[in-house]
Amino acid sequence: MYDRSPMSTNRIVTVTLNPAVDRVIEAPGFAVGKRVDGRVVAWYPTGGGITLSRVLAVLGDRSIATGFVGQAELAFFEEHLERSGEGRTVCQFLLCRDRTRDNLTIVDPINDTETHIRDQAFNVTEDDVRRMASKLSMLARTGSIMCFGRSLPPGVSPAQFGRMVGRCVNQGARVVINVDEEALRGLAGRTVWLAKLNVRQLSQMSERPVHDEASVIEAARALTTREGGHIEHVMATRGADGAILVGEGLTLLGQVSVHPGRVVSTVGCGEALLAGVVSKWDRTGDWEQAMREGLAVATANAVGQEAGGVEMDDVEEFRFMAMVQQA
Repeated sequence: MYDRSPMSTNRIVTVTLNPAVDRVIEAPGFAVGKRVDGRVVAWYPTGGGITLSRVLAVLGDRSIATGFVGQAELAFFEEHLERSGEGRTVCQFLLCRDRTRDNLTIVDPINDTETHIRDQAFNVTEDDVRRMASKLSMLARTGSIMCFGRSLPPGVSPAQFGRMVGRCVNQGARVVINVDEEALRGLAGRTVWLAKLNVRQLSQMSERPVHDEASVIEAARALTTREGGHIEHVMATRGADGAILVGEGLTLLGQVSVHPGRVVSTVGCGEALLAGVVSKWDRTGDWEQAMREGLAVATANAVGQEAGGVEMDDVEEFRFMAMVQQA
């Protein structure tokens, strides 16, 4: 049985500005332009913060899930999150008039491929942006961990996103970022507590070439010491090569070696990684334990068919397999 004590002392809030409804279809021998038999293996609400809340609930953590959602899909989102989260996820979404986008993932177990088809997002109005800024102001405070996930919908500019983040920071919240390149542009000059970046994003933000372990550490260190706004902790992900966590007086290298044949889908692994890190750090304040948990949870997500559909038996297996060391 997974030990969920000690309990979280902070309020965790996940923010999804551009949600989606994901369908995952398994289609052996998938080929473009041909008729292929398939079956739906998963159908669920998704988006950076939503997936994060789902995984946090599996780990025994409560969270508030906020963001935008289309009016027609609100009940589907609320019912799924409340059911899969065993009541640990409180939904406080803001409604948009347009329909929430649909995404499709086609998994081919024969050719070991994933094909992702992304729908266009709904349009967000200026009034929607003002309502979201007001909502975040009510949720952000000292003792809150505000987790922002993935992309921005049309109508939310990088600058507006940056102001949302800045407001949360100014009110004393710890801000966690896991967003795309467009949203990252809005963070110029702002300080955040933790950011998960892939090597491409790390190179972009640090304006340094990234090609090996040493250059990843150097680029991440540059972001933590940058003047005029910096990232206190950088979690740089390197795919099968694991992750590197850099902070003040902290450089951790971590990896889980798992047979490639066990990996089903990498969708949602970034959110699972952050869920494990935030959950364990919140309970212990220990970054090494947090990184080990994050790697274990991310790997558990990779061996499942549904983003955020993490099984605790898998987490416990990979927790013992995770290798974390000081650089």
